[in-house]
Amino acid sequence: MSRFCLCMAALAIALLLSCSRPAEEGAANAGFAGDLDAATALDPAPAPLGSAELEPATAVLPIAVLQAGEFPLWFQFAEDGPVHIETIAAARYSAALIPWPHAPHVRFMLAQDGDLLMAVNRDGFVRLSPWRAGGQGVGLYRAAGGELWRNYTVAAFVRPEPGSPPVALLYHNDWFLRERLPPPSPRLWAFDAGSAAPSAASLPSLDAFAAEDGWNLDALRRSGGGHWYFRARRRADRQEIVTLRAESLEREGEPVYLDDFHDAARPEPLSAAPPLLREMLAAAFAAFGAGSASVVSPEFHGDRHFSADREGPQLRAFFSRELPAGAAYAALLLAADPSGHALSIKAGDHAELRSAREFSLPPLPEGFVYTGIGAVGDTVFATWEEQVDFSIGAAGFMAIKPAELAAD
Repeated sequence: MSRFCLCMAALAIALLLSCSRPAEEGAANAGFAGDLDAATALDPAPAPLGSAELEPATAVLPIAVLQAGEFPLWFQFAEDGPVHIETIAAARYSAALIPWPHAPHVRFMLAQDGDLLMAVNRDGFVRLSPWRAGGQGVGLYRAAGGELWRNYTVAAFVRPEPGSPPVALLYHNDWFLRERLPPPSPRLWAFDAGSAAPSAASLPSLDAFAAEDGWNLDALRRSGGGHWYFRARRRADRQEIVTLRAESLEREGEPVYLDDFHDAARPEPLSAAPPLLREMLAAAFAAFGAGSASVVSPEFHGDRHFSADREGPQLRAFFSRELPAGAAYAALLLAADPSGHALSIKAGDHAELRSAREFSLPPLPEGFVYTGIGAVGDTVFATWEEQVDFSIGAAGFMAIKPAELAAD
């Protein structure tokens, strides 16, 4: 473990020293630096499959077991995946600002079976999962995408059918950097909890536009009406753009007008949310004065966007009825705005709202924002980025156990 910790420390120092922007003095956020040696056990020693130290059916070990507390644990994406940093201040000026399609950051989150899954741009998949072997905690797993993922952008991260493995779609984005790369092949990658790497996937709707024929698929989403929409582009003598719709990704898509494609990306009305979520979101909108929310939930194929049909900030939210055994409530909604103002709402067995508690995520440096939120058990995870216009510098995620989530 000590050797791995030294490697991670050396990498963090290298990131700081290689920065091209001047460091800011006195920016350390020492009030949020916990006992990191006690809070996280890095690089657990390998154990043979079937060992009592591993949970059943677990084929890979976590790269870290997180035991979050009242002080946050910070992780930043680096060339070799997430690395632990002592405070968020250590992320300032530690990465070059580059256009977002080419920057490592969490592009999309999904939730399933008590886990949080992240599709990380230019990297691969990250899984956060309850860990009970040798003590309580959250296992941090990484499925690295390798060289192909480093050259392309994540366009989508969805669950094609209920119970099916989540799939990420890669594409070549040349909007900011005019690189002449071919479309990625394979471009569909499935997440498998039992594998240390993504596996190539196939969906007939998308396969009809072969990368070998020059087709680049740069968007895939599911509308509130239940249809899948995707867009294919090809550069030949002139650029071809085709927008399509399919009832199932196992079937061939049908062409639709571009306006229909754009309409499918608009937020759904709040009335379209499941009844319990609708009531909880209405409470969150009122508390924040918010106008819309992007929601991650085990019940959805991907994230869904709901609008209150009014002006106001957009919230990032997490909704789940997949709760730890013995939980004193039946459903949970977490919501946060980009500054870290957050809200926890719990519902009882009969769908009544039992509690709504406001809390604050740890403060971020100027120019940083929170971009997503979720929970594994009673540990809250929030993704963050350093943003300037269309560029991203440092990016990563944070883990903390807020008292508001543990309280009934």
